[in-house]
Amino acid sequence: MSAKLDRIQDPALRDSLAAAQASLKSGDFGDVVHRSSDAYVEMLRRDPELMKGPLGMRRILFYPRLGARLIQEQDGSPAVIYDRETFTFSEAITYFEFAVDSLVKEGL
Repeated sequence: MSAKLDRIQDPALRDSLAAAQASLKSGDFGDVVHRSSDAYVEMLRRDPELMKGPLGMRRILFYPRLGARLIQEQDGSPAVIYDRETFTFSEAITYFEFAVDSLVKEGL
C-alpha cells in the first residue's frame, strides 16, 4: 500500500481506496473512478459541513470533471453523476489522487 493510503485513518475508506489502487494496477480504470468517487462522497456524507458555504462550493468546483461530476441532491446530500463508464489511466489516477489527498487532508 502506498504511504499516502497508510495515512488514511478509517479502515473502510482505506480498504476501498486500496481496492481502487489494485484496479488501477490491473487496468480497470472505470472501477478506480467509481471507488475513488465513492470514498470522496462518503467523506462528504460524514461531514456535511464540507458541502456548506464558500469552502463547500470550492470543493464542488474543484472536483475533477473528467467524465464524472459531483452534485448536490435536492436534500443536500452529495452524489456523483457519471457521464460515461470508460476512463483512461490519466483520468483514473486524477480521481484516485484527488480522493486520497482529500481524505488525508480531512484526517479520515
